[in-house]
Amino acid sequence: MESILKKISEPQTWLEDRVYLLLQHHGIRTPEQIDLHQLCSTYRIEIQMINGRSRTHAHPIYPNRSIIAIDERLEAAEQRVKIAHEWGHLLLHEGIQPQNTEWMIEWQEAQANHFAEHVLMPFYMVGPLLIGVPRYDAHHYLAQLFHVPLPLAKQRYDRFLARMHDKGFPVYM
Repeated sequence: MESILKKISEPQTWLEDRVYLLLQHHGIRTPEQIDLHQLCSTYRIEIQMINGRSRTHAHPIYPNRSIIAIDERLEAAEQRVKIAHEWGHLLLHEGIQPQNTEWMIEWQEAQANHFAEHVLMPFYMVGPLLIGVPRYDAHHYLAQLFHVPLPLAKQRYDRFLARMHDKGFPVYM
């Protein structure tokens, strides 16, 4: 079983590989260690709660620092997703680019979404945690364990099953 999980957990994209290296660099091996506030602080990023649209911008006082502003009206699990998404923008995309074409903005948003997925629910953690969990309970269990919204946990679980299938392991729906 361990070799199956190892094959499924191997990064398949440049972004997935970079995110996993980042998490491993910080010694993050379990869901409870995914502390976005601590990680952002390490990268000189301040998280502020606001009553408005979540976004990121340069710090108004301190040079070479940034702020991630998160809508305080969101539920805690959704705030985690927004923090991870905005952190992805800061690490992956340089500066503010208002002149970007629509397809470039869509690409950056998709990339930030994938970054958030990999940070919040890395496959190297997901696989071992699913051993013995009934399939119909898996996405609820993962949502609770990783503190993410249920739709994200379901999407990530479905991707995990798809990866199992792609690697030649039987997946019964």
